[in-house]
Amino acid sequence: MSEQVVLRGFSWHWNLDKILIRIGSKTGPGSVRPQILGLLTDLRDEVEAFLRPGAVYTIIPHAETNGHAIFSGAVDVALGVLTIGPQLENESDRAFRDGDMLRGLVLDGFGSDAVAQVYRQTDLAIVAEARRRGLWPSRRFSPGYKGWPLVEQRFLFGKVEAEAIGVRLNEACMMIPRKSNSFRVNYYADRGSSTRRSFVI
Repeated sequence: MSEQVVLRGFSWHWNLDKILIRIGSKTGPGSVRPQILGLLTDLRDEVEAFLRPGAVYTIIPHAETNGHAIFSGAVDVALGVLTIGPQLENESDRAFRDGDMLRGLVLDGFGSDAVAQVYRQTDLAIVAEARRRGLWPSRRFSPGYKGWPLVEQRFLFGKVEAEAIGVRLNEACMMIPRKSNSFRVNYYADRGSSTRRSFVI
């Protein structure tokens, strides 16, 4: 198996506007009920204790892909999996079971935002590696999106040692823990082949 790169030590920046959007609010903090805003503020200080983030990725030559069209034109391909661990989703589920729907919803919103933050920070590492190789990275793309069926998770997990960060697939190709993500980034020889707008490292 190709070399596996494991990332830890992620940093957090909480934007309450984004959390509100993730839990379905169409307005900013200024027009949100004080109860919700107070809970957001309280949980912002607590939520990091529930996070166990990690990411793992590997870079393979095109010849080692399964030949799917999603890899067309790539010289190399970065395949990765990331997670925030199970603890926060367990806390959210517990709140829902206890009837505290608001706490469960807000915790879930923080969890979704945390996954996005891990995604962005992992992406920086993958872009940097592409540029070190003199190649140009595509945008991230995940199994289950149009053109790359969810069943392709099996190929991806066959190449990435996701167990290193505590992630596995179930029979339906869904990831456990739920607050996880998988992706590919193509590396191209020609900058014009990339769909990415920025290559800032």
